[in-house]
Amino acid sequence: MGLSKRAKKLIFIPLGIIVLLALIWTGIAFIGRVRPGSVIPGTADLRLTVHNPMSLIDGVLSHESLREIASVPELAAAAPVIDMLRENPLLENGLIRMAGRGTLELALILPQGDTGGAAQSTAQIPTVIAVWDMGFLSPLLRILPWFTRFISVPDLYYVQAGGNSRFEYRLDDMTLFIGHYRNLLFVTNNSREFSNRTHSSAQGREYTQINPSSFDAAFLLSPELISSLLAAQTDEIAAIMSLINFNSPVEAGLSVYSQKLEFNLAADLSSANASLQSILGQRGSVPNIIERFPDSSQYATVLSAGTLDDLLQAAMVFSGPELSETLRQAHNMSRTILRMPLEELLFSWSGNEFAVFGMEGRPHPVYAIQVSHEEIRQDVFNRAFRSIVLSENVRLNLDGTRIPQIEVPGFLQSLLRLWGISLPSPYYTVHDGYLLISESAETLLAAMRAIQRNEVLPRTSEWRSLRGTGSSAASAFTLYYSLDVSVPFFLRESTALSSFLRVYRQGLLNLNIDRGQVSLSLNLIPGSGSGITLLNSIAINYRQRPSNQIYGASLPAAQGGLSRIYISAGETVFSVNPLDNSIRELTGQGEQWIIPAEGVSGFADAGAAAGAGTAVSAELYAWVVSDRGRVTLVDSEMEAVRGFPLVTGLRISSPPVAYNGMLYLACEDGRVHAVDQDGNIRVWETSFFTALRSPPSFFSLPPRGGNARHFAAAYPKGFFGEIWLLDTDGRALPGWPASLITDRGGSDYFSFDSGLGFGSPLLFAHNGRLLLAFISQAGDLFIFDEYASVVGPFPIVLEGVFYQQPVFDGEFLWLVSAEGVLFRVSMEGEILQHTIRGFSVMEEGHISFYDYDRDGVPEIFVTGEGNALHGFTRHFRSLETFPLPMWGRPYIETRGGRTEIYGMGMDSVLYRWQFR
Repeated sequence: MGLSKRAKKLIFIPLGIIVLLALIWTGIAFIGRVRPGSVIPGTADLRLTVHNPMSLIDGVLSHESLREIASVPELAAAAPVIDMLRENPLLENGLIRMAGRGTLELALILPQGDTGGAAQSTAQIPTVIAVWDMGFLSPLLRILPWFTRFISVPDLYYVQAGGNSRFEYRLDDMTLFIGHYRNLLFVTNNSREFSNRTHSSAQGREYTQINPSSFDAAFLLSPELISSLLAAQTDEIAAIMSLINFNSPVEAGLSVYSQKLEFNLAADLSSANASLQSILGQRGSVPNIIERFPDSSQYATVLSAGTLDDLLQAAMVFSGPELSETLRQAHNMSRTILRMPLEELLFSWSGNEFAVFGMEGRPHPVYAIQVSHEEIRQDVFNRAFRSIVLSENVRLNLDGTRIPQIEVPGFLQSLLRLWGISLPSPYYTVHDGYLLISESAETLLAAMRAIQRNEVLPRTSEWRSLRGTGSSAASAFTLYYSLDVSVPFFLRESTALSSFLRVYRQGLLNLNIDRGQVSLSLNLIPGSGSGITLLNSIAINYRQRPSNQIYGASLPAAQGGLSRIYISAGETVFSVNPLDNSIRELTGQGEQWIIPAEGVSGFADAGAAAGAGTAVSAELYAWVVSDRGRVTLVDSEMEAVRGFPLVTGLRISSPPVAYNGMLYLACEDGRVHAVDQDGNIRVWETSFFTALRSPPSFFSLPPRGGNARHFAAAYPKGFFGEIWLLDTDGRALPGWPASLITDRGGSDYFSFDSGLGFGSPLLFAHNGRLLLAFISQAGDLFIFDEYASVVGPFPIVLEGVFYQQPVFDGEFLWLVSAEGVLFRVSMEGEILQHTIRGFSVMEEGHISFYDYDRDGVPEIFVTGEGNALHGFTRHFRSLETFPLPMWGRPYIETRGGRTEIYGMGMDSVLYRWQFR
């Protein structure tokens, strides 16, 4: 039985009303709509266009390097904003996301000079304008005033003024004027600009060189703003800016991807200076040398903005008389000695491409100069080699390829040093239209072989990712770097920019000039590789559980380059040669330790009298100690040296320690015994009430007009909570021992827990004075000076339980609690902390520091109870590829310019990693 006609009418009437309202809403929303950019005044010094703000926010929050960027100290202020955006539930609201898809325009108008009187203060306030296209939700703007009858917001007022009606948000020093214009929400702090919003559509400057919709954010900067910003940097930049004309606003675009950043800039430039205009007026082209960079290039720079003569003429515009005088002298010397002018020597055969690139594992870069006339170059070189200052050595033949070597005179050295090039005895070859020069013949050969096999950089996935899609390869200047291979020279300084660029493993900067149109692109990606690579792993056949600490020692290459890694495992100790992975072992009875024999100088031949030996060759020595006090001094082949093993009859209470040619053994009777390389034993003058469960620690203060001063510190763990500072003969210094027991709860309550701790005291120097640090298990951190006085503001209390003593990296103390909280404590008592998730540290953990990238700022390394070595910067940013599968104490060393880290895995494997 169907519905009656009356029922059908009752159903269709409300449906019709809904459809009619929807049509009216849509008509109001889209009929007569205007672009947000049309209400931005042409006087704006800065214009920012975001076509989809919600997409930009989503892209930023999903950017994989966002957390690392926020950890850069100079950018730390962004971290709270990022956290707020991540946690704000409004971003998930459907209406908010719908409104957030509309175009957003921001503009900044700087004050235009003084106006005097009361108006001056207003004129000096920059004008800010924000315009948001509300799109389908724009009809809501017309009914917002109606809601003011029911909702009251502090400091927000609605002012009725006909067509200029508005909301005013009144602050102490500024009023924001808020209103609508058709489909736009308009906000500004300038009442005049608010009134002009309805008739400024013809004033706005538009994008002409880039498409703003192709970027997540686009920028339009006035020539006046660019000139003032750049000229304010240095006098040199100000001089350059005075010679360059901006013919239109500068346009820029930024795109944010999950693993990539793209930045593009375009400008129309000219110059009244003929030399500069010659550079700016050239036609863009693709440098051919880019197609010849080996795929193992760790950095590459190309300059193709003109011939060498053009570049020198342009450089002289800014350099002043220094470059002109250098060129004049070089010209005169060339005519006098080589009997040819400088133009013929260098300019007559060279093209317009100049490059330098560095290859993986090869310290010497390769310089490349395009050869435009090979016959002229051969004639110039032959005539030069017949002079008295130049010679050519053609005897070197590598892999069937003859590579000549040349000597460069001083005047050419002076010229080349202007570009930072030093070629004392370079090798050279001409290959595929380019003169290649390097201080290493092997590097030249490797570069040529890569070019011949077409193993070139543009074929790599990293290069294709950096180049991107739709970007031209034409370039006047190109710069490429890859941190996966090495840290290039331009990132070794610690600056905000270098810290930011380090977050991204690869970068490509491209600057092109095409008849005055200058375009710049900068693409950054995290990179497919990592900052550390596994060199090899060596399986160790343990019969018992290994110690949680490994040690290492090495000699400089000039002394033979010996290197050894030492491992203890129950009754067996191991010596590993990392050069050939060979392993030697020594087995005894009971638990054994092996540590490097620091300060042992070597021995004479076997026929020399005992105790009269002198060092005759470079050798590595190590101490092997059993828990029953048997001491053996072994060489690099694990052979005992003369006079050893030595039976002492001691019962060892803590691991041994070596310092300044001596071995120190703590005994269960509370005494410390010192053994020298000749087997002599001395007993410390001071004995302790309880045995040392951790070895003494040692430190040497540099000499100041006299001899170096050597100190030892000891902590006999016990109820009395005493800590000792002694000399290396075991004599306690005046005022010692010092008490670790503190008053934590008032005068009637003493915390005896503060006297209980683990590990050896830390001795270190700060501002030239000796200090001693110790943290109790309960978290009381003490610092004493040489005279047993507590250094303020210490002691301080850290939250947690502590099994590891602090380390001092030259500026901060670093500690880690059992709960995995890493602390950084300044000498003024400032505390910063970072929680390592899923991490715990007890007695088998370890904390250390090492400046692996040689930037003057050490990195921090921490292990705990699991199979994980964590690495952090001073600002708690995790090092890439960390944690590593290691536990206990690692060994880190730098050899041949490369830093390597050794560590034991819980799978009985010795791992060797290298920082790239």
